[in-house]
Amino acid sequence: MSPRPDPTAARPVLRLLRDADGPAGRRICAVHPGALAAAEWETLAARLPADTALYLLDLGNVPEFLTAALDPRAPAVSIGDLAARCLDELAAARIDTGPFTLAGWSFGGVVAYEIAARLDATGRGALLRDLVLLDSIAPVPAFKRTDELLDAAMLLDWFAMYLGAKRRSPFTVGIPPLAVPEDGLHLVLDAAVAQGLLPADTELAGLRKLYAAYQGGLSRNNRCTAPYEPGPLERPLTLVKPERSLLPAEGDLGWSGLSSHPVRQVDVPGDHYTMLRDPGAVNALVGLLAGSAVV
Repeated sequence: MSPRPDPTAARPVLRLLRDADGPAGRRICAVHPGALAAAEWETLAARLPADTALYLLDLGNVPEFLTAALDPRAPAVSIGDLAARCLDELAAARIDTGPFTLAGWSFGGVVAYEIAARLDATGRGALLRDLVLLDSIAPVPAFKRTDELLDAAMLLDWFAMYLGAKRRSPFTVGIPPLAVPEDGLHLVLDAAVAQGLLPADTELAGLRKLYAAYQGGLSRNNRCTAPYEPGPLERPLTLVKPERSLLPAEGDLGWSGLSSHPVRQVDVPGDHYTMLRDPGAVNALVGLLAGSAVV
């Protein structure tokens, strides 16, 4: 058995995922939340126009952010500190010297928002061509929830989407009302085996371990977001919302409270965890991020 990765080991937070063929006509910087591997962006990267470069800011490679998911006793890094780290990375690579589009997926969208706020506050807001949030929940009081207040059935539905994405297979399961998510894990296991997602000999203990790791990341994100109180931005926001959003019935996920402009909402196929692979969603994202007429 290979040793467990050291969460304090240095790994690059910023990397060039796709270079432009020649001078970059457009640059995209994406904030990746780290729940799934950064390779999720590769389908999108391969579809971008030849003159477009894609840079990835992988929060999963920020040691204190990763540690906070593995150990609930570890202090949660602040949104401001994560945004400052990302800005330092962009400055070191001299990416903040010319216009770019900033995108953030899930929790990465909250960090992207704070990056935009800091650029605006320091008079560098013109660097941002657009701020695009991929199924991110706004950090406003109406949408902040402690772990104890999150609905158990909803959490298991999110976990099922995540499990399907990890296994690269569509996965749905009906979850009844539950007292705690762990009470429904056997339903997820039975459905995953029945749909060929997991082998028939998969043990419930193994699924519990995977759920605990997943829940640790969600709890870490909640702890990071809880004290964050952003002000509104004087700029347009674009929200990309998949058919199976984390909160499908919640409109623009609270972002209209953080912009002086109407929030532009783009609806795409797929779910929260497959939206960077679903062909229809990728087609829309390519047009949106690269500035073509697809969307």
